[in-house]
Amino acid sequence: MFKSLRRKFVASAVVSVAVVITLMAVTLNFINYYKLEQRIDETLHETAKSQTLVALFKEGAENDLVITKNTSSATDSTGFSAAKVNSEGKIERSYRDDALISSQKDLQSYIDKIYTNGQESGFIGSYRYLKAETKTGNVILFLNCQRDLESYYSFVRNTIIISSIVILSVLIIIVMVSKKVIAPIQQSYVKQKQFITDASHELKTPLAIISSNTDVLELEHGNSKWTKNIQNQVERLTSLVNSLVAFSRMEEKDTVERVKFDLTNTLKSRINDFNELANFQKKFIATDIDSNLYYNGDQQAIIQLMDILLENAIKYAPQNSDINISLKKNRRYATMKISNKANVKKGDLRKVFDRFYRLDESRNSHVKGYGIGLSMAQVIAEKHKEVIKAYAPKDGIFSIETRFTLDEKK
Repeated sequence: MFKSLRRKFVASAVVSVAVVITLMAVTLNFINYYKLEQRIDETLHETAKSQTLVALFKEGAENDLVITKNTSSATDSTGFSAAKVNSEGKIERSYRDDALISSQKDLQSYIDKIYTNGQESGFIGSYRYLKAETKTGNVILFLNCQRDLESYYSFVRNTIIISSIVILSVLIIIVMVSKKVIAPIQQSYVKQKQFITDASHELKTPLAIISSNTDVLELEHGNSKWTKNIQNQVERLTSLVNSLVAFSRMEEKDTVERVKFDLTNTLKSRINDFNELANFQKKFIATDIDSNLYYNGDQQAIIQLMDILLENAIKYAPQNSDINISLKKNRRYATMKISNKANVKKGDLRKVFDRFYRLDESRNSHVKGYGIGLSMAQVIAEKHKEVIKAYAPKDGIFSIETRFTLDEKK
């Protein structure tokens, strides 16, 4: 139990730290990328307004000017190119100062892609482009941002590496301190269990004495309503003590002794045993059970779980009502569902699994119970690493579903 609690604590803490660090890393990289785009776009906008660009594309200028040294402030990167285009996106004049764009044909291929995506600015490969209207006409500017992008990607890689190292370090630290963190909880739980066990044993002796003394009184003076009430309360307390001891023993088990058994026949057998009790109370069991479903687990514990749920349904269902029991296969799982009428509202009823919890209706009724049975059923399901849930699919219907992972090995 505490190993599971420790694992959950470590997982929760590490996931929380990982989420925070990941959000920080993503935010930093987003801001860095945004500033990179902003800085490059400012450069392109300044260039679009510059007199140098006007001179490049004025009437009588070369149709395809290629140079090898920078002539603009925009060429502080690894390369700058520009093209004056017509309304159809075809190059009229071009300027190339980038070894990677070796011909006007290459430049035209980039422009065709720009007109295809329809955006005014953006990235094409390592180039940042900008469509602008200038005094000389429609111009598209290209800035080779390979160095800037390499620097950005290097920053991204570094943040990933650093974040991973931090998360791993946090994991190691939390694993080291987790045992000390849950130690107080473990001590409190052990003391609580010890108290329940000791109190149960201490109560058994006085209850036995009270019961025997009441028997003597009945033999000497005959039965009376007072002695009958005493015996009823003694039986009630004895049942509660036995339930607490059984619950404590069930929680102490860390492992389950598993064996393959027929889940279908086991459920049918338990229903047959409870049928007479249900009929006597004028409650009718309706079943829908798939055949040949096998499960690997502690058969006695699963029988106890079934008995708890069946007894609970029969106990709280009103007279002349149906108790619907189904066991249906769904891929590699089987779901056992037990439903009965009850004074409940539609919704999740997970609270019924809390120890000593009882619905207001049952607390104020003549139905006997302590609110321990369903808690024990939940413990059995959890020990088998299965899921059990209680809910009201609609007003007036109480349902409990238990999922079983089937053993389909032959």
